[in-house]
Amino acid sequence: MSASVYIVEEQTVVLPVRIREATSVYATFLVPVNAVKKLLPAGLTPLQTIPGRATCTIVGVDYREGDLGKYHEVGVCFLLRPPNGSRLDLVTMMRNQAPAYIHRLPVTTSFSCEAGRHIWGFPKDVMAIEFADTDVTRTVTLRDNGRLVLQLSAPRGGTKKFADIDIDAMGSWGGPVQVTPAQMAGDGVKAGFRSGQLVLGDHPIAEELRGLGLPKKPLIAGSIERFTGSFGEAHPL
Repeated sequence: MSASVYIVEEQTVVLPVRIREATSVYATFLVPVNAVKKLLPAGLTPLQTIPGRATCTIVGVDYREGDLGKYHEVGVCFLLRPPNGSRLDLVTMMRNQAPAYIHRLPVTTSFSCEAGRHIWGFPKDVMAIEFADTDVTRTVTLRDNGRLVLQLSAPRGGTKKFADIDIDAMGSWGGPVQVTPAQMAGDGVKAGFRSGQLVLGDHPIAEELRGLGLPKKPLIAGSIERFTGSFGEAHPL
């Protein structure tokens, strides 16, 4: 069988996996670089947006139509310095050239969980995730067996667009770090400086985020009303 075809829970998954409709909410924080290093596999270096500070992004995604079906997702991600990156880390981030290491990735279906783990090495677990929108905000709430993990709210209602952004997404569930080429395009983008709010619960993941100095005001927070994308074949780092 071709390496680009997988069987997950008796369903066939063909790469690249396509996302045909999704929406999201996100917040990016500046956190101590030494705290991030403790959460990364050996050999990975955090991107220092400013000296001593790394970039942590929490993102909630509502996948409405795609090859893995409908499901919700919450990610905790850290930007990394590219292998041949320069000292100009802020420039690297602004040009979308930084790989993203996915540290946590709860989802709402066992199928998307197993696919994420075994195809790409993404650290997925099944938890409860809910979205709620008002005219001006989007909120994602993550719970595990009834325990609040986190709740993130950010502004929505933007009009900006982006197209064909290439991202290297990294994960290391159950083995060495895997690198997955991904691509995104979207519209209805909203980004607010020092906006949004993060609330943490009493869950171990919440305590891990507190170890990064959260909650605090995000550097940037916002939402994407509609986006599409794809995930290709993973390869070892």
